[in-house]
Amino acid sequence: MIGSDLASTSGIHITALPIAQVIPVFFFLVFFIWAVYTIVSSYHWLRYSGSMNVAIPMIMTHIIVSCLLAIYAVSGLQ
Repeated sequence: MIGSDLASTSGIHITALPIAQVIPVFFFLVFFIWAVYTIVSSYHWLRYSGSMNVAIPMIMTHIIVSCLLAIYAVSGLQ
């Protein structure tokens, strides 16, 4: 009987986070990972690429398409 009283009063209570606080943090983390990936891959492509004529347009294409996809992804958020 003593154990059941103790278990009922010493539970862990986790409060729910408002979605309005979670979404900006999530998108910041996604943006941060994307930015690190873009910087590292651009550096390696520019450093070890044989042709700058191919590397620069491809990096710009990556950045533009990624931005368009991000804008499309967040356009439905209210």
